[in-house]
Amino acid sequence: MDEDLHREILEEHGRRPRHKYELPEAELIGEYRSGLTGNESKLFLKLSTDGTVSDASFMGQGSALSLASGSLITSYASGQTTKELLKLCRTVSRVILEGADEDLPGELVVYHTICRFPERHDCALLAWRALEHALEEA
Repeated sequence: MDEDLHREILEEHGRRPRHKYELPEAELIGEYRSGLTGNESKLFLKLSTDGTVSDASFMGQGSALSLASGSLITSYASGQTTKELLKLCRTVSRVILEGADEDLPGELVVYHTICRFPERHDCALLAWRALEHALEEA
């Protein structure tokens, strides 16, 4: 995927975030507030009986990139196990913070572009950190 397409995906998710609502019946909820920007993200996960995520949503305030990240996460999470999502959180962090050359599924490949912009790391990771907090409680 090229950089222009990455930007297009992020802009689309930032303008029209998917799954941006509070999920009242969520079993797992994670919150993260950035000490750097004051932006906040809250992730909600509903689990099915087999332990996979059956629904995911987020709420938050912050930059378009932080909203895009919440949208990307919640668009991908359904059908994944909590263990798979925790592993993905750590992979995304390595890709963004270290420029790790690791595979990311679907539209999540956009994070390979963000690694070159340290000033955007905090926004890109905001929702991922909230998700990680939710999963650590599982």
